[in-house]
Amino acid sequence: MLTLKENFYRLLHPKIVFLLTSVGSDGKHNVMSCAWATPASEEPPKIIVCVSKEHYTAELILQTKEFAINIPTKEMVKAIWICGSKSGRDVDKFKEANLTKTKASKISAPLIKECIGFIECKVTEVIDVGECYAFVADVVESMVDERYFKKSVWIDNTIPMHLGGKKIVYFVS
Repeated sequence: MLTLKENFYRLLHPKIVFLLTSVGSDGKHNVMSCAWATPASEEPPKIIVCVSKEHYTAELILQTKEFAINIPTKEMVKAIWICGSKSGRDVDKFKEANLTKTKASKISAPLIKECIGFIECKVTEVIDVGECYAFVADVVESMVDERYFKKSVWIDNTIPMHLGGKKIVYFVS
């Protein structure tokens, strides 16, 4: 058996890559690529998203206690790369990645029009978990494009998967 003390989390991959949108108390929007999320409860519907304390997204979520998970398609790999390799402190990643903001139904963080699934969340608890914050949130709305999601599962090879590491996105069919 191989010991993976430092990279243990890779045993839990692949994971769905998503675009995490947030908004600051000043109204400024941001988007980042992320893969560390998990359902935490069905009743009530809750989710946990982990974000590095150093990321601008963490700062914004701490301010407004809201975020949205936007599920991209594999055709959005360039946008995923841009949103995962630049800081929203320095760059308007929506503009640079050619993403269209659209209004969410129950939160102030935006959704991304080009995505095919959405989970709107309101944070109920923030847990300090090392280099990350774990944002525990109520799912206040969720929607999916039914062309890509049949019988409660994603159609094969529709969405990008992440195998681990900081900047590389791979696709698994």
